[in-house]
Amino acid sequence: MPVLARFLDMPSVPMAGDTDMPHVHGSGFGASERFAVAPGHEDRAYFHMPGGQSGHPLSPYYRAGHEAWVRGERQPFLPGPAERTLTLRRE
Repeated sequence: MPVLARFLDMPSVPMAGDTDMPHVHGSGFGASERFAVAPGHEDRAYFHMPGGQSGHPLSPYYRAGHEAWVRGERQPFLPGPAERTLTLRRE
């Protein structure tokens, strides 16, 4: 929906890369994530994701990680400490 693009799309930033590269992207397409991990060395693994974990635009995690993606900054592959918990109860 073009009318909502400015609220939903990640910022358009010129970046290096091409269609046949690990850093694949172009106008309207690109990698959804990149990571490298060697078994037994998970603590040294890295992860890149162009957007956040949440698909909800009002979530604080919607755009989390985008700047790191643009800069090529490695993010840890392993999870950090829990920030929130969700408890499901049966009543």
